[in-house]
Amino acid sequence: MKTILVITAFSLVTATTLCVAQEHSQARHDMSGMHGMEMMSFAGIPQTREASGTAWQPDSTPMHGYHSMFDDWTIMTHFNIFAAYDKQWSRRGDDQFNSTNWFMLMASHPVGEGEFTLRGMFSLEPATATDHGYPLLFQSGEAFHGRSLVDRQHPHDLFMELAARYRYPLNDKTAVSLYLAPSGEPALGPPAFMHRESASDIPAAPITHHWMDSTHISFGVATLGVTYDKLQVEGSIFNGREPNEDRWDIDAIHLDSYSGRVSFNPSENWSFQTSYGYLKSPEQLHPGESVHRATASTIYNQPLANHGNWASTLSWGMNSSEGINSNAVLLESTLDLAERNTIFGRVEYVQKTGEELDLPQTRKKYNITELTLGASHELTPGQPYSIALGASVTYNFIPESLRSTYGDNPIGLWVFFRIRPALMHHGGMEECHMMK
Repeated sequence: MKTILVITAFSLVTATTLCVAQEHSQARHDMSGMHGMEMMSFAGIPQTREASGTAWQPDSTPMHGYHSMFDDWTIMTHFNIFAAYDKQWSRRGDDQFNSTNWFMLMASHPVGEGEFTLRGMFSLEPATATDHGYPLLFQSGEAFHGRSLVDRQHPHDLFMELAARYRYPLNDKTAVSLYLAPSGEPALGPPAFMHRESASDIPAAPITHHWMDSTHISFGVATLGVTYDKLQVEGSIFNGREPNEDRWDIDAIHLDSYSGRVSFNPSENWSFQTSYGYLKSPEQLHPGESVHRATASTIYNQPLANHGNWASTLSWGMNSSEGINSNAVLLESTLDLAERNTIFGRVEYVQKTGEELDLPQTRKKYNITELTLGASHELTPGQPYSIALGASVTYNFIPESLRSTYGDNPIGLWVFFRIRPALMHHGGMEECHMMK
């Protein structure tokens, strides 16, 4: 609990410090917030289109962060912190006070006609959600102390992303890019769940995570991409092995897997992607098993009156390994009403094997459906930071054969505070002026 309070205080101090630095930068450059917003594009690609790694989201997606200029460097700071109580009612359930969190810094600088960007993303979850993660019914994937993690979500690594990207414009609508990362995200799947606006108020990871976006922390990534107006085509080589249980270091870098992705934004409110990847030996407990993964997703974003917003994601993923194909479908949506009240939901369907659920019939597939509903209320309107109080309930619909293991009505409950920067308006400057 002390750790959660320290993180909360740190985030508010960071917000204040960044805004003060940002105002000094503004004075030196005599630039307005709107001018800063105009700078947030490259070869016709608005910065709001950029999500995790090199993935795309709708151009109209809102940004929660701080923007500043230091000489010729454009600096963006983002974070999202949940301080929560997590209770999972089931024969396999548990409860925990925890914090799921991430912090991100981006710095971009012009290099000739091109642009060079450094990105760092960090998480303290190994300390704030324990080194073996937080309770989450029917979640599976990765290992701890030589055993598979089941009914728990693993914590994210301290180094979620350490990446550099160079983009070069061929004309005003076409660019090539190279993304290199000792820790980063290959071109596979939709944007990682913690970066999706449709999941921005949901503290728990999806149980479909390992069918869609589990490669968002890969220790070794190289991605080459070409963009033309509303279209992006990418190819990656990367490390297919999932992170080990030491969450504080950078794992050995191997480029033994590959993926390709096509993204298309037909209008400012829509984003589509389809991708395929080969993951060599992703699970450390099953080194002889590799995975072929296919995904497709649609993201819709609709700005509303009074700075409200409605964001939704529909995604499908399929894993094929050792002669077993398993599918997963996710639909999640977040409705922000005038930056004061938010309603959110997530529906998931996934086929998990007995091995993934630590059951005797290892190759048998079980159909799991989850429904999560929740809401949050903004406590700090008009401030450069946003603190909301929220709660969510998850209902699990399971086959009869799992009731002896999980009970008749497995339910999950989260009660949380959510802390992040306020919504950026006109380049993010006015949030800092509100500090005075």
